[in-house]
Amino acid sequence: MKRIVFVRHAKSMHESYVETDIERHLVGRGYADVENSAAFLKSKSFHPDLIVSSPAIRAYSTALIVANRLGYKSDKIQLNSSVYEAKVNSLMYVLQELNEQAETVFLFGHNPGLTELINALSGFTLTNLPTSGVAILEFPILQWNQIDFGIGKCVEMYSGHKDLF
Repeated sequence: MKRIVFVRHAKSMHESYVETDIERHLVGRGYADVENSAAFLKSKSFHPDLIVSSPAIRAYSTALIVANRLGYKSDKIQLNSSVYEAKVNSLMYVLQELNEQAETVFLFGHNPGLTELINALSGFTLTNLPTSGVAILEFPILQWNQIDFGIGKCVEMYSGHKDLF
């Protein structure tokens, strides 16, 4: 059994405040929301064997906060540029290439890619994974290269700032 904890980056500043999209930082509400999501994950005893994050500042900051709360060493977070604003097929490739030793992987990224991937993997109909939102899917596979559309089961969902699920 393999598990992926999808986490969308926390609320960030608008693009007009920075030169490039990848430089957007978290705002106050984002910090509060991701703390709520991290507390939720800790309460459910979901501990990452591996954390993979988009290199965007907002995603990496979100990953750092969650890693810190869960006791995961920040220098072990893998930044993967293929996750930055990726579409479903690119994200699937990232998943198929994960370290086989990792049973539970946390993936920090962006919409619409994360929402579309969650739906494709699980058959779930999620309209929008909100900022700081968490979706946990389990897969009846032994190796990451066996992951495929429609075989995942959504076992938990959480929104850090309002009851959307």
